[in-house]
This record gives sequence, C-alpha cells and structure tokens, in this order.
Amino acid sequence: MSESPVSSSEGASLTGDMDAIVPLRVAGAWSGQVDVPLDTWTVSDLRLQLSRLSGFSPDSISLICAGKVLKDQASGILRKMGITHKSKILMTRVAGNQSSKAFLAEEERQARLTRIKAAADAIVKRSSSDAFSDDHYDLQLENQSGEALKFTSESDRRALMLGLMLHAKGRDMLLQDNYSEALEVLSMSEEAFGYCDSKLLEAVDNVALLQIDIVWCYFMLKDIARIADAGKRLSQARDGLRRSHGPNLERLRILQGGFCPELAIYVRLELLEGVVAFHTGLREVAKISMASAQSKYNQLQLSDESLALLVSMGFSTRDSQRALRVSGQDVNRAIEFLTEEKRKRYARREEDRLLKKQRRELKSYGMTQSGKMVDSSKLDELVAIGYAKLLAAEALRQSENDFGSALDILSNPTKNAELQSKLWRSRDKSHRQVNKESLEQLMAMGFPREQATQALLNASDVNEAVTSILQGTLLETNAIFDNMQNASTDGPGESSSNVHKTDGENSGPPVSLGDPRDIEMEDDIATKLTGDTLAEYDIDVRKEGEAIHAYLELLSSKNASS
Repeated sequence: MSESPVSSSEGASLTGDMDAIVPLRVAGAWSGQVDVPLDTWTVSDLRLQLSRLSGFSPDSISLICAGKVLKDQASGILRKMGITHKSKILMTRVAGNQSSKAFLAEEERQARLTRIKAAADAIVKRSSSDAFSDDHYDLQLENQSGEALKFTSESDRRALMLGLMLHAKGRDMLLQDNYSEALEVLSMSEEAFGYCDSKLLEAVDNVALLQIDIVWCYFMLKDIARIADAGKRLSQARDGLRRSHGPNLERLRILQGGFCPELAIYVRLELLEGVVAFHTGLREVAKISMASAQSKYNQLQLSDESLALLVSMGFSTRDSQRALRVSGQDVNRAIEFLTEEKRKRYARREEDRLLKKQRRELKSYGMTQSGKMVDSSKLDELVAIGYAKLLAAEALRQSENDFGSALDILSNPTKNAELQSKLWRSRDKSHRQVNKESLEQLMAMGFPREQATQALLNASDVNEAVTSILQGTLLETNAIFDNMQNASTDGPGESSSNVHKTDGENSGPPVSLGDPRDIEMEDDIATKLTGDTLAEYDIDVRKEGEAIHAYLELLSSKNASS
C-alpha cells in the first residue's frame, strides 16, 4: 500500500480497515494509482500523498475532479465530498510565482472548460439516432428545412452532434463577452467537426459560421499575433458559405422562402476581412471590404416607424426587428415572414406534442433486456400486418427489437398464447389491490412494507407470500408491469442541428464529484439549443458598426497623410 501522509498512529488505524481504502486513478502532471481511505482523508491528505509520490511540492499541485477544483479549505472527508472509487483525479502544476488568486481563477476556468467538454461528450455518447431513445435528452439532427439528417456512419452523427452543441455553447459565451473561454469552446467544436466526413460538412454552413466566430474572438481579444491564421480561416469561411448558400445566395433564399437572413453574418465577415487586409498592408483591399460591410450594416438599421407598426400589431420587438431585417424593411414582407414563422412554431409544437405522446406510449411497453425502447418503426410494421399493438410491442421487447424473432413469436400459436397469458396476467396484476389486513399481518412479522406488498401481489395468500419471502425468491415478477410503472413520466425534450429542442424534464439527481452525470452542466448546454433556425444569423451588429467606423477613419487618415 502507498505510504500514508498522516502520522504513524493514524496510519495504523487506517490500514486496519482495508474496506475503507480504494484505489483512485490520477492523470495529468503525475499519472498512476493511489490508495485512498475515503472515509478518513481530506483534500490536504490527498494532496500530501500525491506530493510524496510525484516529488512535487504540495503547494505546486492543483487537483480537479469532475470539473471542480478540490480546495484545501473545503470541509469534510473525501467520500462526503462525493468522491468514490469511480472518480478520476486530474493533477496539474502551478508556477511558484503565480499568486493564489490568479491560480485559483485559472484552475476554475480550466475546470469549467473540462466540465463543458465532458458534459457534451456524455450527452452524445448516450444519444441515439432513434427519436425515442431513452435518455435525459433526445438530440435529433435536422437540416434547415426541418428534415431529419441521414447518416451512413454513427461516428459522423456523433461528431456532428458534439460539434453543434459546443458551437452553441461557445456562441452563448460570445453573447456574454466571454471571448477567452468562448475561443476554447469553439476550438473544441472545431476539433469535433474534424471527425466528420468532409463531404457531410461541405453541405452545411455550420463550420463556416464557426470559423467566423473564432476570428471574431481573435478580433475582440486584440490578438494581432493570429492575423495569418485569421486570414486563412476567413477564406475557408467564405468558401464554405459559397458552397452552402450558393455563389449569389440563391440556395439560402430557397431555404428561407425568398427572405435574406444572412446580412449580419456578412457584415461581420467583411469587417474581419477588412481588418486582416489592413494589418497586412493591403489598404485598397481593406477599403473595399470595409465599404461593403458598411453598406450591409446600413441596410440593417431599422425604421422606428416600421418597427412601431409591427409592435402595435401584437408582434414582439425582437421578432419585429428580425422580420424587418430579413425582409429588407418591407413591412408587408415582414408581416408575411412573421405569419409564416408563427405557423411553423405552431406546427412544431403540434409535432412535439404528438412525439411526446408517442414516446409515453413506447415507454409504457417497457424496456428490452439491454435497456432499449421498443422500436417504433418495427412496431408499426407488425401492427400493419394485423397483430395487436400491445402484443406486438411485448414481442419486440422480449426479442430485443429483432423483427424476425418477434414475428416468430407472434406467428407461433404456442408462443403467442404464452405471450398473451403473461401479458394479461401482468395487466391484471397492475389493477390488483393488496388486502390491507394481509399486508398488516406481514408487516407485523417484521417484513418491510414494499417487500410485503410485492409478495402479496405475486401470491395467492399470506402463507404463500411468507414462503416466497423466506425463500428469497418471490414468484416471477412481471417485467412488463415493472416497466409500465417506471414509465409514467413524460419523455425529455428533443434538440436538433439547427437547434430545435422541445420542452422536457430537466430534473435530475444532485450533482456530486463522484456522479458520472453532470446534470447541471448538461442542462446548461441543452438550454443553448433553442431550435431557432435563424439564431446564428440574427446577431447584434452594434460592435461591428463601431469597428467599421473606426477602421474607415484609419484608412481615410492614412490616405490623407500619404
């Protein structure tokens, strides 16, 4: 066993209780395994032990678990802090001349980024291409027309999903002016997209928009050292937009019903192209880019009268502003846009309502042995053949959604009869009530209420119930009934690539350091998936306007002095 960092007398007491000692995996500045008494040690003890094993001084070591910095001042022993034998510890080092406040700020920043990546990864790994997967979140990837995307590779689907989630989170950080962390999250998104088939990425504009967002971070951070990289990214972004939108934006017009939502994106793109040109000595190119950006920026300035008219008609200020921008400030076209958007929202809500209803129904059939829901498409096929829906669902559940096996069960008279018998027994059981006197009799014998209730549900009388409990084998419990009882809640919401998310249940267990699910961060990421197909285009361009004005003045003054 590893040497204990506490006194010898304490160490003797710890080693005497081997059940309290667990191996923890450590990675980072030092990698390995350390034996830890979770019920006795604090963070200070763990830090001291890792100091001895690594040879680093204790004050140069930072410990992170589940995205949270472990602080010495944290009270309580390790187990009470949520650390278990499944926990992983990340060990990093801090320079000796770094102040404690700066160090803690940087460590917490890194911890936040670690949590974001881990939570997004966890959602993706649990996700399924099935719209009815039994997960806390359902992420369904759709194109801008609202149609589900089809993938030839599961790895492509997951990589695209991860990239989209991280991009949405990064864009939210941009809105909060948190450019440094946004840049790191956007870089994670770029890495995820890198695992997708290049042909798949060429058909969408997400990567092009991501490149613009990354360069916008460079600009807001005044990172002139990355000017060459910025130019390369902007060139890739323009090529990507040309492929997905068309050389003259004709494809985008078709997708958006003739409206033009892209102006703000091109204001930012052309501003950044002008900035790169200016700082690389290409003044004439910079002037052309800035003038084009200025022209588009002016088109986005709204008439107060038109805005007031739409608001007076009952539309929100935000929706009215968007409608005027995408319609070129044509009020009639803006009303047409708002009406169509309202129709789409209603249709989406109705679709979501039906989806949730279908999901509840599927959950009521129970899970397969491997924890999967009954396959809705295969169920529909069996029903179309003529089999009763409940019977077909149970056949699929028992056969792990294997259509051939389920059909074999249903078409075999003996197996079909057995299936029906078991199914109706379970349905009868779900309506059966436990005799109060019998329950009290068993509880008086010392049996817990839950155990006594289950025994009576599965037995014909008290004696049989007692026998089944004492033998440790209750009469065969019915999996259908148990699953039906467990499936009474609504399913979670759905999210998509243009980031549609239905209302869902986001409650979950409290987050602890040892919890494999970081519900808090997962919920935070999920809330960034709004389902708004135009959100990426609908940006506030006030900062862009100020920058355009400043650079045009610089260009003008240079011309005057030359």
